[in-house]
Amino acid sequence: MSLGLFTFYSKRRRSQAFTLVEIMVVVVIIGLLAAAALPTYRRITMRSKGTTVVNDLRTFSTAFITYNLQNGRWPADGDPQVVPSEVASQLPTNFIRRTPIGGYYKWNFSVPADGITAKAAIIIQAASGNPIIDDLEQIEMIDQLIDDGNTSTGNLQLGSTNSVVYIIER
Repeated sequence: MSLGLFTFYSKRRRSQAFTLVEIMVVVVIIGLLAAAALPTYRRITMRSKGTTVVNDLRTFSTAFITYNLQNGRWPADGDPQVVPSEVASQLPTNFIRRTPIGGYYKWNFSVPADGITAKAAIIIQAASGNPIIDDLEQIEMIDQLIDDGNTSTGNLQLGSTNSVVYIIER
């Protein structure tokens, strides 16, 4: 009787355990699903960052254009992470924060905007310890959302030091 109990117990125990092959199949399936989902996740992340940058640029340019229309002039040139005093009450605080793609926003007036001729522009400029991402696909996506998709023409261009320049007035 004891032999029968042992046989019953070992059959039951074998049926409750997973074999190495079964575990490997599950791991491979999970890996394939993850590999299929990563490109979609990357596109969603890039789109989210791009949309945030585009919304920021539109919000900031609206504040600068409004100031220009009300006062007949543009605010003075500024530094990265510094809100020009003329529009301090109109600009949201994210003007001084790190952008979703790295770097900081900077108001640019009457000086070449990173090698691009523009009278008034907003630049996303790299800072020490905070570079702009080097993903050209991300920057082209932002350009496509706001402009023509070509970073060498239109209102959104790539500057000589790879900063993003959004031209408000040429």
